[in-house]
Amino acid sequence: MTDHSFLTALSPICHHRNDPGNKMQKLRDTLAAHEQENSPFSDCPMVHMARLQILDQLIPPMGDTSGAHIKTKYLLFVVDLDGHIDDFLDCLYRVQPSFVEAVWGQCIGYPDYKGSVFFRRYIARCMFNNPLGYAGFPNSVQDTLKAVSRKQMLGDWVSAHEGLSDAKLKNAWQKDREKFVHPDIPKPGSF
Repeated sequence: MTDHSFLTALSPICHHRNDPGNKMQKLRDTLAAHEQENSPFSDCPMVHMARLQILDQLIPPMGDTSGAHIKTKYLLFVVDLDGHIDDFLDCLYRVQPSFVEAVWGQCIGYPDYKGSVFFRRYIARCMFNNPLGYAGFPNSVQDTLKAVSRKQMLGDWVSAHEGLSDAKLKNAWQKDREKFVHPDIPKPGSF
């Protein structure tokens, strides 16, 4: 059985008013050019999900007029994987060192030395000891409601077909699966 690991790291990128060499723009350009299909993460077979996100603002609570904002921008790096974190970091550096250098090389404290051991040590300094998985959400409330409705539809289908033989269950699924691929989801407010 393979270990299941979560990695959550926050790497400081730059100070708002002090961005020598325009590190923030270089990082944004690297992440914008990153393609899901050709991702360096796809070359690391233990990865379930990886996410990189720039945290450059905090939304104040309602009514807050203090004007407070974060002084340093951060790179949030979250990975859900099978295996050990060090093995994943070694793999990522081995398959795409230029990507690693282009991303974390823009972060404060990233070493000038090249090699996976230095990448691992840097990420270890930025890691949370008790990381949590990072969940992504759809872009709108309507998309979220559709996803919740699909989940409920699937749960209802499973309950209705519980206890069937393998052959009957397979036939029922083949008959009904189109409902889940292209569901007719009720509009929000009609639940």
